[in-house]
Amino acid sequence: MSRLLLGLVALTLVSACGVKGGLDRPDPLWNSEDAIRRECQRQIENNEEPDARCSQYQTGAPSTP
Repeated sequence: MSRLLLGLVALTLVSACGVKGGLDRPDPLWNSEDAIRRECQRQIENNEEPDARCSQYQTGAPSTP
């Protein structure tokens, strides 16, 4: 009985662990330029704060030298 109670207490404590706040979305594995451009456009349309990745698309700077 004590093992069961100890296990439930441990499970409760472990379940409370985690990242607080929002999670950062990782970059896509393929077609990253298109996906970033779409995400930046969506953020602009929704009047959201654009990511740092969006600066190259807002200024019109080329992505390749």
